[in-house]
Amino acid sequence: MGTALLAGGAAVVASGISAAINAATGDTHWPGVLDWLRRNPWHFSIGLTLFAAILAGVAAWVQEQPGGAADDPAPPEPADIPEWVIDRAEKRRVVAAVCGRRRTVGITTLLTGAGGFGKTTLAQVVSADRRVQKRFNKRIYTVTIGRDVSGRAAIAAKVAEAARFITGDTSEFDDPDLAGAHLGRLLDTRPRTLLVLDDVWEPEQLAPFLHGGRSCVRLVTTRIPSLLPVGAQAIQVDEMSPTQARTILTQDLPRLPGTLIDDLRAATGRWPLLLRLTNRLITEQVATGATAATAASDMLQRLRDQGPAGVDDPAVTLDLDDPKQRSRAVRATVEAAITLLPPGGRDRFTDLALFAEDEAVPVTLIAALWQATGGLSEPQSRTLCRDMQRLSLLTLTPDQGGRVTLHDVIRDYLRGELGDQALRRLNQQLIDLVAASVPPASPVTVSAEAPDRAWWQLQEPYLLDHLIEHLVAAGRPADAEAVASDVRWVETRLNQRGASAPWSDLSRIPTSRAAAHARPLAQAAHLLTPTDPPHALRNVLYSRLEPLAQWRDQVIARQEDRTLFPLLVNQWAPPDVPDPAFLRALAGHEDWVRSVVGAPDGNWLATGGDDRTVRIWERASGTCVAVLTGHNDWVRSVAIAPDGGWLVSGSDDKSVRVWDWASGTCVAVLVGHSAAV
Repeated sequence: MGTALLAGGAAVVASGISAAINAATGDTHWPGVLDWLRRNPWHFSIGLTLFAAILAGVAAWVQEQPGGAADDPAPPEPADIPEWVIDRAEKRRVVAAVCGRRRTVGITTLLTGAGGFGKTTLAQVVSADRRVQKRFNKRIYTVTIGRDVSGRAAIAAKVAEAARFITGDTSEFDDPDLAGAHLGRLLDTRPRTLLVLDDVWEPEQLAPFLHGGRSCVRLVTTRIPSLLPVGAQAIQVDEMSPTQARTILTQDLPRLPGTLIDDLRAATGRWPLLLRLTNRLITEQVATGATAATAASDMLQRLRDQGPAGVDDPAVTLDLDDPKQRSRAVRATVEAAITLLPPGGRDRFTDLALFAEDEAVPVTLIAALWQATGGLSEPQSRTLCRDMQRLSLLTLTPDQGGRVTLHDVIRDYLRGELGDQALRRLNQQLIDLVAASVPPASPVTVSAEAPDRAWWQLQEPYLLDHLIEHLVAAGRPADAEAVASDVRWVETRLNQRGASAPWSDLSRIPTSRAAAHARPLAQAAHLLTPTDPPHALRNVLYSRLEPLAQWRDQVIARQEDRTLFPLLVNQWAPPDVPDPAFLRALAGHEDWVRSVVGAPDGNWLATGGDDRTVRIWERASGTCVAVLTGHNDWVRSVAIAPDGGWLVSGSDDKSVRVWDWASGTCVAVLVGHSAAV
């Protein structure tokens, strides 16, 4: 509609120009000011011509704007910002960065800093900022990555999840580069979008999200600044200023002596997480009748006894880059908070360390665990969760019957305190109590090793997503293998999370049998996309697995189950069954690949193609670790130095480029050829 109106306006203006020119040839006297037009037609026509050109340009600009978002799910509402969050100078810098005028592909802003410095909170504050909301027309989406999203399958699944979240697209991929390229194409057709990628740990996690999206700005929070691509703006989020630290320490408290506040600021290292927890501890003590000064002095003594600044010299600033000192700082505050929990609360809080990172864990599952480990009823468990939230030990929301999330710093601390053996016992208890509610399983075939329980009948998404992980952590890899290798589990996960889920489950199990079952799923993942009708997906799955020895008996048995009818059955093996030697496809080049060369140590390889890029790949994982750009035409040849320290590429642009592949920089451009190299 806007384009039509602008075009119509241009037409009207053109008519005016014609009238003005015609007026130049007439002798009739026009009434009033119109006679000026008759006498000065060329001035008027030039002005109208410029105006028409402007209208035409605006019409073309409107026509070129992305228009693929009409059917997208509604963007989420901005997160509620806690009252204790204060304004920080970094906020203004981040807002300015994400609202900048640049629109190059992959504009990314980085919030770096150790855990607990408020990177996620700052990203939430920026996302809720009025200027940012207006700039992106509320199209702001947060995707939490987390350290547990590791391996190609899990990363691809996370990218596909982001595509569903932003656009509603349900395509599934097993390759993160393909998933990222698809997401980039979707973002290319969308209007201006802010994509917040929270808690990124590895370059491989970030890379797929950097494809395409000419109107997409990426805001990344991470502890590892080196993973940011070249050219992105980094904003360091570190300790708070003395004034900010004072504000958080003294919130909701009576007046404290200035020297005591200074000592507390030194002891906490002005770390936002410690400041907030310290304030809550003092506030809780004051609520019981203690004076603010006494409670603050006791808290200071605890911090001095157990870190972070050290007993001998409390004025020394905490070295926040030292993990050991940072761990002591967490212990000093977390242990002090735990002492305010009711009897047994410490042990129950420690139990939470077994759950997956950055996952919202259902309170009902926590209550079941605490029933087994501490004899708590569900109401008692909910009350204890509320107590922990009040002490800022966790986040509790009422969604879906109640969900609990642990801060990653606290979870890491708890896991370190428990140790491997205790974590294994906790995982065993969790598996046993869940198993009690799952019916026994019968084998699909006589030859198949069936799991003891019909785990595919679980309804809780958290358990479906993390059952295999908990079985492995419980020291039961054989049980995990039996579950993940059962075609009924594969069907359930395929319908729940898509093609990457069953492959990801099998890839978590450190056995050769699991790897043998995982490979066909990886090879067929591009075919296992949603179907219409949905039950037809089972036909595709069976068609791809039935020719393979490790799956054949199970598939044939399922095809004979009349409760699953109607089914399509292969009359002969598909002609495109992958060769057993096939491991994976390295996808990323956008045109023909002209050259492939392996490194001397066999750990990586380089490729060149018609998309004018040289790409560096890890052989074991198939991950693209670098994309070298600079050539202006097809890359026809690539060679690696004997020591593997550098490589050269030749191109149709008549140049040879020398690359430091580790840093991704071109160190020399050799020119002189008169034809393609």
